[in-house]
Amino acid sequence: MLYKFFIDDSGSKEYKTPYSKEFIKNPPLFEKYENFWRDNYFVLCGVRISQEEIGIVNSEINNLKIKYFRTDKVEIKSDWLRNPHKRKKKYIEKFNVTLEDLEKFSEELYDLISKHKSKLKLLAVIFDKRYYGDEKRRSSEGNPLIKCSQILFERLQYLNTYHLVIFDQMESSLKIDKGNHGKILKVLRGNEGMEKIYVTEYDKISDIKFVQSRNENFLQIADICAYNIYRQFVHYGREWDGKNKDEKGKITMKVYEYFDRIRCNFVYMPKGKRVCGVGLVCLPDLNKCRWNLLNGCDI
Repeated sequence: MLYKFFIDDSGSKEYKTPYSKEFIKNPPLFEKYENFWRDNYFVLCGVRISQEEIGIVNSEINNLKIKYFRTDKVEIKSDWLRNPHKRKKKYIEKFNVTLEDLEKFSEELYDLISKHKSKLKLLAVIFDKRYYGDEKRRSSEGNPLIKCSQILFERLQYLNTYHLVIFDQMESSLKIDKGNHGKILKVLRGNEGMEKIYVTEYDKISDIKFVQSRNENFLQIADICAYNIYRQFVHYGREWDGKNKDEKGKITMKVYEYFDRIRCNFVYMPKGKRVCGVGLVCLPDLNKCRWNLLNGCDI
């Protein structure tokens, strides 16, 4: 069976904060240094769906758009939905919708994603920049986009089914041998100078394409999910070290509201229903976090 895997990112691909061990030993308080945490994380998220099920879910997305915008030719982006200026320009004025209707649309979109948790499966990699020193930052291993792409490709290989990978277009040109497109392609070909971890070749990835998100509903879903994973880590990522545990010794993390709406969609290992290290990977994962992400999910 062929699957399509739609990928988008959230957070900065660049390093904006100088490396310092103090950011690891004594992490800045979120309440005083929120911008530090916003700059620190980069997320690459993919939505996986089988070719057989694409038409069904795509029709539901289009119908939801028509219900609120009177057309399915509308691009949904997390930034446009939450930024007041862009929300007004891109949706309220352009499609003559009210803020109340826009909020209802957003809620129903999350309901749709959750309803299809068995069809719309998420795989995501979070890159914690604090741990990468000056030398490694100059290498492919320390490049957030390149390293996260490698880990995502590895996870697709483990699933042992064939995939067509579709990235949100990152360059003004669709040429896949230029800029970030070219870097991603080199990862797939194994000639980006990456350290081999578990996979020597990606024979389960049939091809990579770069598509403008306005033309693809599932890239828009990937954008929504990537942003909320990013927000989860901006707010609570420093709890990933596993120090917070319940009375039974299980790792606990506080949960960002809209991350909670999509957490049951993550790919997991059937034995033990483990998501961490499978459908959700944090780089680095020094303490091998075993957060029970699927607690309460009906799967």
